[in-house]
Amino acid sequence: MQSASYRHIFKYTGLLGSVQVLGVVVAVVRNKLTAVLVGSAGMGLADFYSRAVELLSGAAGMGLGLSGTRALSALYAEGRLRAVRHYACLLRTLSVWAALFGALITVALAPLLSSLTTGGYGLTAGYALLAPSVAATVLTAGETAVLKGLQRLRSLAAAAAAYIAATLLITAPLYWWLGMKGVVPVVTGLTVVTFLINLRLASRACPYRIAPLRRAFLRQGLPLVRLGAAYVAAAVMNSGAEIAVRAVLMRSDGSLATVGLYAAGLTLVVSYVRIVFTAMDADFFPRLSAVVRQPALMNSTVNRQIDVLVVLTAPFLIVFALALPLVVRVVYTEEFMAVVPMVLCAAAFMYFKALFTPVGYLALSAGDGLLFMGMELAYDLLFLLLVAGGAWWGGLAGAGAGLTLSGALNLALLCGVYARRYGFRFGAATLRRSGFLLLCLAGGLFAASCHDLFVRFGLGGALALLSAWPAWRLLHGEVRAKGPRERRA
Repeated sequence: MQSASYRHIFKYTGLLGSVQVLGVVVAVVRNKLTAVLVGSAGMGLADFYSRAVELLSGAAGMGLGLSGTRALSALYAEGRLRAVRHYACLLRTLSVWAALFGALITVALAPLLSSLTTGGYGLTAGYALLAPSVAATVLTAGETAVLKGLQRLRSLAAAAAAYIAATLLITAPLYWWLGMKGVVPVVTGLTVVTFLINLRLASRACPYRIAPLRRAFLRQGLPLVRLGAAYVAAAVMNSGAEIAVRAVLMRSDGSLATVGLYAAGLTLVVSYVRIVFTAMDADFFPRLSAVVRQPALMNSTVNRQIDVLVVLTAPFLIVFALALPLVVRVVYTEEFMAVVPMVLCAAAFMYFKALFTPVGYLALSAGDGLLFMGMELAYDLLFLLLVAGGAWWGGLAGAGAGLTLSGALNLALLCGVYARRYGFRFGAATLRRSGFLLLCLAGGLFAASCHDLFVRFGLGGALALLSAWPAWRLLHGEVRAKGPRERRA
């Protein structure tokens, strides 16, 4: 077995990211509407609720989405269609019970969540009303696992496209009609519609059946629950750290607007760059799982994935930073210009993420759940301490700097631990390429922070063009290295 070519990685990154591009466009429109109709305080409230749904659904879902995908994909690859239907029924049954459990703990923990995030009980009712949203999110994970396990990539793309359309149809009217009171209906409406879309598509691939009252049948699902336990623990810790940072921001000046500005800045930093990471689960993870016990192939696979991610991420970040003031005005309103320093300080985090994310998949690919959970816990602690500490001492810009520093330290930690555990090493060419692009990015961010237009667009534009050169050379060099017969094939 050989590691995938750069063309293969570029192809699947582009294919699986294409739907996300449409999603980004719609997200821009949605954020603009949210900013205009409910302002930064409304965005802060929506962010609190969204993070709570993420945390509670992750805890209640018990990793069924991840473990179900693995089980179904293995059975489907072997052609055992009867077993596929059996496991799909089991997965859906477990998801129903998990959804009910998620709804109950949402209501039970509503006062605690309100107290932890705002220091009072004013949001208790709002958190309790998220119970249907948590249940729908858990059920969606089960249906998505069916689609992934049966390799229904077109259906997954169709579900994403339908969700994108529903986002505008639900968000704009409710915020226009209800204002701040529309936050909970918007969050709930989007999650419920997402479930219904995925349910319809997954039922076409495998008819929907459940057996919630058969105890012997339910006991067969224990391996699925155990398999996803470490993943769930990591997801819960991550969501908990995110909520804790927002609680610190809230307590620093008692303003939902500050939380809304932080959420807007994080969206600008993370969400729009995430397009280049969309192929990781669907393409890179299966390839890495097949070679993780073969050090040479494992290192080649990880290094090639890093190469593609860094050559795509660096130019994007430079251009994005140069256009940031315009982007903020288009995506949000003038009120949100305060996030510009935060985004410039945090932009390098996504570059470090391009470096450490492929490395971070090693533990999952090897099935080392405890190690994966330990590394995620270490990162969450770094994230919480550095971002919350940065926000406390330096406001939003300090939070952005803390985010970048947490990414750099996480990269160093992962490389140190996984070098000893799996023998991972950065290739010399990957190190040179990554170092060169990091220098370009640093220069581009400096140019973006300057008020002098000549420096900003002259130096910044030149560095953006220079940072695009490694991507061209990566593809051109690979094609030139192939013989004429292989190129024609």
